[in-house]
Amino acid sequence: MTSEVHSRRVRASVVVAITLVVAVVLAFGYASGRGLFPAPPPAAPAETLRIALALTPDAALLHIAAAKGYFTEEGLAVTLRPVSHGKVALDLLAQDKADLASAADVPFVISVLKGEPLAIAAAVVSVPNEMAVVARRDRGIAAPHDLQGKRVGVTFGTNGEYFLWAFLIRHRLAPDSVTLVDVPPGKMAQELKSGTIDAVSTWEPIRSEVDAALGDNARSFVGPDAYTATQVVIGRSEFLKARPNASARLMRALLKAEAFNRAEPEQALALVAYQLKLDAGALLASGWKDFQLKVDLRQSQLVTLEDEARWAMARGYANKGPVPNFLPHLYLDALLAVQAERVTVVH
Repeated sequence: MTSEVHSRRVRASVVVAITLVVAVVLAFGYASGRGLFPAPPPAAPAETLRIALALTPDAALLHIAAAKGYFTEEGLAVTLRPVSHGKVALDLLAQDKADLASAADVPFVISVLKGEPLAIAAAVVSVPNEMAVVARRDRGIAAPHDLQGKRVGVTFGTNGEYFLWAFLIRHRLAPDSVTLVDVPPGKMAQELKSGTIDAVSTWEPIRSEVDAALGDNARSFVGPDAYTATQVVIGRSEFLKARPNASARLMRALLKAEAFNRAEPEQALALVAYQLKLDAGALLASGWKDFQLKVDLRQSQLVTLEDEARWAMARGYANKGPVPNFLPHLYLDALLAVQAERVTVVH
């Protein structure tokens, strides 16, 4: 066999091989188009959420999730609406300017008692030592019983007011032995320093601001046995039920934030301090180590909500009557779908 004949045969074999490869590729493409070999599904579109977010350490997991990009990783396009505290966040929710709100449980209870169709999707922190009564030493306040007859600033309808009530009861003082003055959180340091009030009952970071404003004249009282502050994520019941995928994605993002805080506590502290424009050292000193950052829905929360409802009705925030059943105001499905063991509510 001549070399020329051999070369022609080799070229012919190569052409046949290429033809077979092309045929296979075309056949695979045809099969994919007919569904025999389905193509990978397209990425699910991002779910949009508007969250009214309190600028407080209590909402730390939401701040971490936003800063670390966990919302985006879970397919959420989140718009944050920063507010000073949870009561304002609930106002935005009621005005349909937000889909979800971060707030303490007390304003949530008051809203429910007023007929708002709201539900808690998850609790995101529990902290026993965050709330405090900060008083002026020069008004003769050295111990809790010295608060009798004094003017105490609180933000009406918030956990600051509820904490003061529980604190007074804990120290066997009649709640009406003090005069309550409605003061917005942002004006507490100013009002206390000017002397128009004798003490305030509030949360972080306002508590630290008040301490700093008074300096050596400040006397602080905590009440871990009186009240454990809880921050919750709240939405309209209809919205949560209509957007189960968005709610589940939110839970996964918050669980990632919780895991980050557990694995990198110092970085988490620094990140939250940066987000809130606070000094990390001051935040740590104010009790950050006591913040139990955990996503859950506990049976014990129902008992707390009922106690707060009785208080709210006694304070006139709602008509007196039977304590409502708060179980329908807990949206369990999202957390059950993601990590069912985080839900201990009997349902």
